[in-house]
Amino acid sequence: MDLDTLIAQWSGKLPPGFVPHAVVRQEPPRCVQPRCKRPASLKANGEYAKSCEPCRIRRAKSCKRRRAALVAEGGCRRCAYRKRLEGDFLCQRCRDERDVERAQKRQDAIDAAAIDEFAAQPDKARRASNLDIGVSPWNGRRKPEPSAAYWSPLPDPEPKSEQTWRKSLDDNGWRLSRH
Repeated sequence: MDLDTLIAQWSGKLPPGFVPHAVVRQEPPRCVQPRCKRPASLKANGEYAKSCEPCRIRRAKSCKRRRAALVAEGGCRRCAYRKRLEGDFLCQRCRDERDVERAQKRQDAIDAAAIDEFAAQPDKARRASNLDIGVSPWNGRRKPEPSAAYWSPLPDPEPKSEQTWRKSLDDNGWRLSRH
């Protein structure tokens, strides 16, 4: 690599003798409407439209007139091409599209509210938790759960005379007798 280029990269300045590329201005295309020789107009995003500004305005007015005539004949007020529903000013397709748009707008509003609520919370480096006081899932006590025995009545006590497991089979009680 050339030393001048390396220094230019590190310093952020152009190397000596650098000639920038020439910007070639292209001619705008012609309007595509018949018998129009004007150059095409620029759109808002910087691209060229297919028609010049006067032709675009003329065609838009024509489209508005045609749509108004179709609506007057009973067409949908939104698309103008399909018949309206009985007692409504939209066709079924436009009504469904409008309902979808409204549902999306409603969901967007809910999402924006959740984001705003989150953003309104004070900034903390971390949130306090039970771990700060030494309680963890491994050493924490379980909440006492009432078992069935808690609710059921106690069984009748077995008499001690029937508890044969209390006495040894080979014990005759000689330790307890006085000599």
